[in-house]
Amino acid sequence: MHDVYKNRLFNYCIFMENPFTMQMCGRIYNPEVWARYQFYLTNRIHYIISGTVYYQKKRRLNPGYLYIFPADPGFNVTQDPSDPVDHIYFDFLSYEKLFIKDFVEIDASSVPGIKPLLDSAGITLTDREERFHLGPMYFELLVSLLHDYMPFHQYHSPVTQAAIRCIHAGPVSELSVKGIARNINVNEDHLIRCFRQDTGFTPHRYISLYKVDIATSMISRGAGMKEIADAIGFSSISAFSTFYKNERHITPSSIKLL
Repeated sequence: MHDVYKNRLFNYCIFMENPFTMQMCGRIYNPEVWARYQFYLTNRIHYIISGTVYYQKKRRLNPGYLYIFPADPGFNVTQDPSDPVDHIYFDFLSYEKLFIKDFVEIDASSVPGIKPLLDSAGITLTDREERFHLGPMYFELLVSLLHDYMPFHQYHSPVTQAAIRCIHAGPVSELSVKGIARNINVNEDHLIRCFRQDTGFTPHRYISLYKVDIATSMISRGAGMKEIADAIGFSSISAFSTFYKNERHITPSSIKLL
């Protein structure tokens, strides 16, 4: 069954288009620091395989269930050290806002196709190379099966939608409000006005939060400071560190020590 799903991924995902972009994914047992990375724009899907884990220290997340969490920098999960958690995760961005107040809980066996897909993903996503190549395809298929559980708010302005698509398409190191306005063929002031009205952020602020999330994601994967600085458009580690500290009130190098 695992090989069948891997073969189907290539055929299914060619034709899929959705408002979500996967950032990273994997399967982790006993994740010591999984809840210590704060994201501002990143949504999360967690499938609990086994173990005892709590959301916001009070709501238990049940094995065999899948959870969808909208972007929230206050997101917090803790596990029982005597019963470590084994889980599959997908972190993703959306160019439309997920219309979920807190989180969605889904019995994986209750949605046709979900359980065998996750069983296959649980094997594949333990391998780094396959995770890199096949992870986005698993994600595409998963969100298509979860369509009814992932309602999203369509931004009123097509300008805002186009701008967020442009931001997520990258390359992030070259992002600028002027460049985005030029790429989507609108006046820069009009872009700023539409964007702020629809999201509550200016495009510049959104780009900054986007860069912070990308940097945090790269740190969590063990990337070096120079690699991260180059990836998100800073000429030096010092400039990147200053930016990151101003945004998160903590130095990027100290995150690994938390």
